[in-house]
Amino acid sequence: MTTDAAIERLRHLQPFERSGMRPGLERIEALLDRLGRPEADLRILHVGGTNGKGSVSALAEAILRAAGRRTGLYTSPHLRHLAERIRIDGAPIVAEALARQVDRLGDALDAVTFFEAMTAAALGAFREAAVDVAVLEVGLGGRWDATNVGAPLASVITRVDYDHQEYLGDRLEEIAAEKAAIIRGGVALSAAQAPEALAVIEARCRDLGVPLLVEGRDLRAEVVRSDLHGQRLDIRLVAVPAACGLRDTAPSRAGPGWGLRDVDLALLGLFQPANAALAVGAVRAVAEAAGFEVSDAAVRAGCAGVRWPGRFQVIPAAAGRPTVVLDGAHNGGGAAALAASLAHYFPGARLTLVLGISADKDRAGILKALAPLASRVVLTSAAHPRATPPAELAAALPPLDARVTLAPDVGAALDAAMSAPAVEVVCVAGSLFLVGDALGWLESHGGLDPQGA
Repeated sequence: MTTDAAIERLRHLQPFERSGMRPGLERIEALLDRLGRPEADLRILHVGGTNGKGSVSALAEAILRAAGRRTGLYTSPHLRHLAERIRIDGAPIVAEALARQVDRLGDALDAVTFFEAMTAAALGAFREAAVDVAVLEVGLGGRWDATNVGAPLASVITRVDYDHQEYLGDRLEEIAAEKAAIIRGGVALSAAQAPEALAVIEARCRDLGVPLLVEGRDLRAEVVRSDLHGQRLDIRLVAVPAACGLRDTAPSRAGPGWGLRDVDLALLGLFQPANAALAVGAVRAVAEAAGFEVSDAAVRAGCAGVRWPGRFQVIPAAAGRPTVVLDGAHNGGGAAALAASLAHYFPGARLTLVLGISADKDRAGILKALAPLASRVVLTSAAHPRATPPAELAAALPPLDARVTLAPDVGAALDAAMSAPAVEVVCVAGSLFLVGDALGWLESHGGLDPQGA
């Protein structure tokens, strides 16, 4: 199969939005059988949750790569190019390598979704590349997600919030149970959670005899500085349960256990320090289980060098263009976190909000969190079948709101936003699909270095 044919074969598979969630792992298991069970040969770090799982995955991979480990990183969705979903040593998979995996899957692809096929291809490619660690981000939920295979050395549950209730349940504890199902062994780590969500995660770990580290209790990142130049953190494991097998190396001034002061973090956003703590703890757990070292220098280099576009990505102002912030906040919790970060980094700035939201998301909750910050709101839609038409978004705002403008696509929306009188900051949010469109527009208009994205 040619590379072009392989890519087209993937693109024509049934997408999630038409197939819905079909409980069961038998389809991914059948694909992996075709590939000779690649997941059995991989050291896996599995990352789930509602918000922040992509950032934790990217941070963990960057630290492992800085430690000299060969890495695989599987994330979703992609912003610009399909190959972004599968990265080996930080670089998107080359077309030939992806085509080899698709070719091996053959007619088994006829009965699966796009995400299931991509997951199998990623695992096959990671084994072929002989990665030392495969970092896998959950797509949706956890229990029935195609990534929930193999034997993870560590599993991370980032902040659990309301999203995809039609598949995961209406109560936070139901959602937490679906996400906590990726914990099946090794070491588990959790973000600070609402009490009902944490109780579910703790019960899962207790039932399986899996040690649990909780951010804010057992590991934490304390902010020394957070401005548009970056963040500086003190990261520490406050107390390391003996069952985790993590060594208390070189007790530091930060307190008992392991700690590292003045760690520079390239990712902006008030929500990222907690993600950094989870990533560092997870990497240390994987390294201990796998029998290799991750030095303090590697932690520093990974945190300082990580790149994760579309998550509070700030593109500085240039001649004729205001500062642009890109953030894929696509649920109420993510929108609230974005609103807090905008208020912190740009206090008092005149903000124009470019907002597009998928039809299956909490439109009212996202608008409630973000619209009050803006002096002008441009409602638009991503070039994606799940996008809500702008007029429907407008219906969720007060009628005759003079701040609101409708635009048919992201190009028209950004043109309108950047021409607003005295605008200082333009924030594009509500959907990673919209952010991907915005990145393409900015690159084509000279507002973005494609290598920097």
